[in-house]
Parts: sequence; structure tokens; C-alpha cells
Amino acid sequence: MANEKSIGKVILLAAKTGLYFANVDGEYDVKEKEFIDNYIQKLSEIGPIDDVKEEIEALVGQTFTLDEVVADTRDLLEDFSGLEKMLIRSTLNQFAKKIIKADGEQAPVEKTAYAMWKEAIKD
Repeated sequence: MANEKSIGKVILLAAKTGLYFANVDGEYDVKEKEFIDNYIQKLSEIGPIDDVKEEIEALVGQTFTLDEVVADTRDLLEDFSGLEKMLIRSTLNQFAKKIIKADGEQAPVEKTAYAMWKEAIKD
């Protein structure tokens, strides 16, 4: 079972993944920001985020590449068992889809980025 440090890492990865998808169309909409903030808040209810809170706050305004998000995802998944990996992938998958839809528009670049990301993080 994952420890608190791993939970913090999942929350940090969710923030990076959210920022990647929110920015991939070139526009970081306020609805996307609100969705990410609310999602991180809900995840923080699962476990303490004190160990990554400053890191999460430092992410604001940054953009990430697909390669960075995929590498971070693969690195994180090494800390978890098979079932936990599946649940994390599923959670991130649903999160990414919701981020893409949060601003009410789905740009072709978002759909392409999502397909590439999903393929890259599968087992």
C-alpha cells in the first residue's frame, strides 16, 4: 500500500498532468484552473500534502511537455502495486478528460495530446 509520501507524489503528478492538458491548446482558461484547484483539494483529503504543498504552489504558471508528464507518471507508478497502478491510471485518465472539457471546447491538439499521453502511460 502506498505511503503518505507516495500520495503526495500522486497529487503533484495530478497537478502537472492537469497543467499540461490545460495549456496544451495554448490557453489556460479560468475554468480549467478552478477544476484543477478543486481536484487537488479533493485529493488532499485522502492524505496530507504538506510534503508537496510548496512544490504544487511552485507549479502555478508553469507549462509541461508530454515527455515530462509521461516520465513523471512512469516514475511514480513504480512506487505502486498492480491494482494501485491501474487505479492511478484510471483516475488520471478521467481527470485529463475533464480538464480537456473544462473550458467548454475540445481543440484538435487536445484530442491528439490526450491520445498520445494515454498510449504512452499504458502498461
